[in-house]
Amino acid sequence: MGEENLKDVLSLCEKSAEKGVKIVLKHQEVLNNTLKRAIGELKETISEFSKTEYNALNSRDSLEEQLIKIKSSFERLSVELDYDIKKNKRNLSEFSITLFGRTMAGKSTLMEILTHGNGKSIGEGAQRTTRDIRTYSWNGLKITDVPGIAAFEGKDDENLAFENAKTADLILFLITDDGPQVAEAECFSRIVKLGKPIIGILNVKANISNKDETEFKLGLRNINKKIGNKENLDAIKKQFLDYSKNYGQDWTNIPFVSLHLRGAYLSQNIENLENSRTLYEASKITLLKEKIIEQVKDKGQFYRIKTFVDLISNPMLDNIDILLKQSTENISNVRILLKKKKELEKWKEKFYIDGRREIEALVGRIKSDLNSEIASFAEDHFEDKNATKEWSKILKQKKIEIRCEDLFKELENRAKNKVNEIVREVLNELKYSSYILSEYKFNLDKIINWKSYWGWSTTLIGGGLGIGAIIAGAMGSVLATPLLVAGIVVGVVAFLGGFLFDDRNKKEHEARRKLENKLRKNINETCEKLEKELKENFEILINKGLLSLIEEFKNIIYPIFKLADIQKKLAWSLNENLTELNKQIVTEAIYLIGATGMEYHINSIARIPGINILFMLDEGKKVPESEIIKLNKLLSEKIDFNYYNINKKILISRILGNAVDINDIKIDEENELAYIKLGNITADIYYKVKLAQQLSKILIINNREEK
Repeated sequence: MGEENLKDVLSLCEKSAEKGVKIVLKHQEVLNNTLKRAIGELKETISEFSKTEYNALNSRDSLEEQLIKIKSSFERLSVELDYDIKKNKRNLSEFSITLFGRTMAGKSTLMEILTHGNGKSIGEGAQRTTRDIRTYSWNGLKITDVPGIAAFEGKDDENLAFENAKTADLILFLITDDGPQVAEAECFSRIVKLGKPIIGILNVKANISNKDETEFKLGLRNINKKIGNKENLDAIKKQFLDYSKNYGQDWTNIPFVSLHLRGAYLSQNIENLENSRTLYEASKITLLKEKIIEQVKDKGQFYRIKTFVDLISNPMLDNIDILLKQSTENISNVRILLKKKKELEKWKEKFYIDGRREIEALVGRIKSDLNSEIASFAEDHFEDKNATKEWSKILKQKKIEIRCEDLFKELENRAKNKVNEIVREVLNELKYSSYILSEYKFNLDKIINWKSYWGWSTTLIGGGLGIGAIIAGAMGSVLATPLLVAGIVVGVVAFLGGFLFDDRNKKEHEARRKLENKLRKNINETCEKLEKELKENFEILINKGLLSLIEEFKNIIYPIFKLADIQKKLAWSLNENLTELNKQIVTEAIYLIGATGMEYHINSIARIPGINILFMLDEGKKVPESEIIKLNKLLSEKIDFNYYNINKKILISRILGNAVDINDIKIDEENELAYIKLGNITADIYYKVKLAQQLSKILIINNREEK
């Protein structure tokens, strides 16, 4: 086909590109509206969370910061997509081919061949700068030579190359016969994942010179020998294609052309016309040109539509998977926090009851001990001038302060140990529940400084108010710090002793019975106050040590749960949009193969660009084998057919086939999850799971029982 004929094809390609733009703009609007709703809900969540009063762990700022970061990631997705679409819209009339290959693979030589250049660019690859992108035209096609890829280049070069690949209609990928590189295969797999059609070029290296006739003939013979060694070239191609297994892909249907680029270039610069013709034919460059023209002629219209559609379907597919996994993980984290919160609440209730009982029991024992001293004390010290000192000795012997302090230390340690246990379990369970980390996910370690949650090195009650102050409170006093314990003891003595002897001179002959009654009454009053103060400070221990953590759990659970809900809604909204895109691109393919009407036999379509398309037919419907062959040729993606069923369990079973027993599929409708049991997961099974997920609108998780 000549250049004039190709112009007619390119005119049709331009019309297809216009159609592709209309499709993608329609879906971009839907996508942007979906993202706006998600962003709006996140803003509401941030606003509601910022109003919470409790912030014992200083978690609010960190959590709010992460919510804002997630919101920004949603916004960035919309902006990046808009940029890619606008970039492609500017070049509707151009059929774009991007040339990939590592430095010195022959990209510059190919450019010189197609442009009939003077050879200046050949060999400059190693000195090229990161942003050196060369664009030229051949036969009405726009060809872009991007910086070299693979291990020999910088990451910036590689990223730039793939940015250009996103907007290309066709990729030419060069490798050489000196052995395929793993890094080359990795880049190749990334292009396949983008859904891009590829023509592989195996550039055979063989020395050739036109200095004299002898050298020329020797070089020509060497070229013919190498290119004619089909067994060796097939082995090299097989070695490269076998890398596809590492990436769960199948490259066997990707066409490869073996040629000698150096010979093709020299043939254009040899004055001897016979030698020029012979070398040109030997180089096999014609095979590449014919293959490019064949692809443009047979598939160019579809490629132009597909380029635009995949600009939006690829990021949607990636984000659906991420959002669903993270939503599930966030829900799992919420469940862990709720479980631990309930556990702590239950423990706190029992601890509260037990603690109050222990306080009552201790005060009861103190009261009993003091009452047991009344009779003998009244008998021995009724007229004793040193009765105050003697009563003080009794109080010291009873060690009231130490006993109260010991009880509170024990209660405090009990609470401390429980909180430490809860925090440790939360951290462990959150750690093992994770299966993805990204900017869309909360990092609870950043939200809460768990290690310093409760400063056990200092007394918690009242910000340092010790047991002495509790006893002092029972006496109607409040001390600022536990450093005045000695003074508190004196205060206790003064209170319990002083009232007995203020009116000693007036009542020194009163009956012993009255003295005992007065002692008993004041001991009762004092112990009542002591019990009240101890319980009030126990409340402080409960509130600061336990309720604060429970409240913090509540504060953290809300935004995580809200985010999980937003992520899930967004994922399935994107999935609905993606399903509609799949239908449209297949409808265009059906139209181009001349099988209009076939789309009415199809219930729904799932697609992984560059890998697999799954057609779900209505029961009893069939697609003619001839149409399947045409679709296979045009789509260049593996095609499967199955029958749709509204029952998710049956649907998943049909798609996965023998890979899973239907009895091992458990559906959790409430949480939109499917649990399956898979053994060895091959690439084929992996992609079937992804396709089943698209069609069932349910997240499929392997090797986990229904909860």
